[in-house]
Amino acid sequence: MLHHSKPTIAIVNSSSFGRAFPEHIERLERFAHIIRVEIPNDAPASVFHEKLRDVDGIIASVTPRYSREVLQGLPTLRVICRHGVGCDNVDLDCCVELGIPVSKVGPEVERESVAQMTMALMHAAGRQIVSGVDTVRRGAWAERAKLPLGIDFAGSTVGLVGLGAIGSTVARMLTHGYRAKVIAYDPYLSEQQITDRDATKVSLDELIATSDVISLHCPLTKETSRMLTAETFQKVKRGVVLVNTTRGEILDQAALISALHSGAVGGYATDVVEGEPIDANHELLKVPNVIITPHLGGYSTLSLRGMGLTMVEDMESVFTKSGFVGVQANSALSRADSRVERMRHT
Repeated sequence: MLHHSKPTIAIVNSSSFGRAFPEHIERLERFAHIIRVEIPNDAPASVFHEKLRDVDGIIASVTPRYSREVLQGLPTLRVICRHGVGCDNVDLDCCVELGIPVSKVGPEVERESVAQMTMALMHAAGRQIVSGVDTVRRGAWAERAKLPLGIDFAGSTVGLVGLGAIGSTVARMLTHGYRAKVIAYDPYLSEQQITDRDATKVSLDELIATSDVISLHCPLTKETSRMLTAETFQKVKRGVVLVNTTRGEILDQAALISALHSGAVGGYATDVVEGEPIDANHELLKVPNVIITPHLGGYSTLSLRGMGLTMVEDMESVFTKSGFVGVQANSALSRADSRVERMRHT
């Protein structure tokens, strides 16, 4: 890859950035050379180094993972902008050491969109919508009585794991829109803060044992990885509906599949899967009471416009305000923010 007098910005694995809103690409092209790059999840570092050689900025999707080995082999890289709210696929500690700033989308951009997606999945699983559609398509309308009874959210207990921007928006919708009893586990918020966010503070054990619906809203961190295990699913209220719009790695997938087969978990509706994108042979797709959507939480007009604008402004901040003159400008980097998001979904 030849290095241009303008900085080179690579849009990596993002099928949405600049598609619905081409003006975002046009604005970047005023000061940068733009390329699109696809890198498989399981690609070795050498593939990154080949495809991103001489790249100055990366607009990063949820995949692939930018590990220490990858980052150390990208000497011209000046900034990573995450086209999303999570940074779990970027080694932030290494970015701090290398002086590579990392930005991401703020919680205010996606909160309504992802919260609405959460409610859609909750309805889809809780009211047998997908199964009902399939029944009609098979010409078996009369079999509707064989479907499990739907959940009435009014009077049901809905447990939210994580009560940050998105979780608290879901709590508002459930409390004020459905009159549901909303409980929440978030060790980083006080009882009063959780009350102010339309929920009641409980322990994780109490939430697991008493919820009719459990919805996950915590970011993926060392503390939350595999948070829900086989032991967890042994303690749930039988037939619980589980909704996930955060990350597939939050739970033990094999344990979840076992719980679905046993009926301990009555349904799983998710917008995220470990190792996504997945193909039609994925193990979760072999379980009938599972609904999977292809990471559509932030895929709405309002959200994508805001996400794209954030990326453009962050890139402008780095390259137009620092007097970028090519690879030699690499010494003027600011330090990356090493703060790791914990239970707060931002």
